Amino acid sequence: MKRRTFIKLSVISAAGMVLPLQLEAQADDVPVLKPRTLITPNEDFYILQIKEPVVLDAANWRLGISGLVENRIAPLRLEDIKAMESVETMRTLKCIGDPIGTEQMGNAMWKGARLRDLLQKVGVKDEAKVVVFQCADGYHTAIPLEDAMHEGTILAYEMNGKPLPTDHGFPVRLLNPGHYGTKNPKWIVSIQLAKEHESYWEKRGWDPVANVKLATVIGTPGTEEEIIAGSTYIVSGAAFDAGHHGGINKVEVSIDYGETWEEAEIWAKDTPLAWVLWKWKWQVPKRKGPVEIYARATTNSGITQDEIGIPVEPVEVLGYHTVDARIVESK
Repeated sequence: MKRRTFIKLSVISAAGMVLPLQLEAQADDVPVLKPRTLITPNEDFYILQIKEPVVLDAANWRLGISGLVENRIAPLRLEDIKAMESVETMRTLKCIGDPIGTEQMGNAMWKGARLRDLLQKVGVKDEAKVVVFQCADGYHTAIPLEDAMHEGTILAYEMNGKPLPTDHGFPVRLLNPGHYGTKNPKWIVSIQLAKEHESYWEKRGWDPVANVKLATVIGTPGTEEEIIAGSTYIVSGAAFDAGHHGGINKVEVSIDYGETWEEAEIWAKDTPLAWVLWKWKWQVPKRKGPVEIYARATTNSGITQDEIGIPVEPVEVLGYHTVDARIVESK
């Protein structure tokens, strides 16, 4: 059968994770799944920023709100934000520079206050179009006012049941649903309402919207991994669309260059704002040689990933993830 050709992406495996979900019967041949559990522990969650993490003292930290507001209020303490009505939510964060992999993607339970509740306290002038976040490390970014007023946009101060770690923005960071990490700033020290703002990465030519694109990732096997001929192997991974196409409905795997597809089991999921984890039991053929594994997702809105991606609204869809492995004889 003729091999199809298109752009390939290297597989990147997620770090180990710790949610107590039953994966397989405990045995010597228990398969390794990547990602392994739904929740990424704080110490394994990816970290990216423009400089070294900033250590802030909660006792001295204040959050100022200024710009095109109706009412001036005193800078807020962390205790003031914690006293507001709280929200607990599971969210996956993903780096804009790592659209297919899971090395720069993680999933956590977060707790915080709705940003819109804070903005309603100060009042927003009609001419305000964006909300600007200035951060202690010099980073700055803006999101549209309508995104800031969304009920799912929160100022988070807890991560997986613990105070927000320093590496993840203590004392407060933004969670902006549907957007890559560039629009989820950390170490926030001021919020400003403005007509417009050119953000840190936009000045360097990056996407000013930063919507998460639909992608499926293969965690196992890894690139050039040797798989025993005639064995049973568990292909596994994650899929995520950040809710732009209604969440993930199913994941499929192909080992014949996309000619036929087998549906995988989605074994862990939450809302569309969190990744889904999938696995597929593969009866490996007895023949030796190279094998190419593809994975694709179909969303609840009916969009299915194609080989090279789909330019579809509201957010484009990435192409298949593919991994080159090798079937070998038992050693």
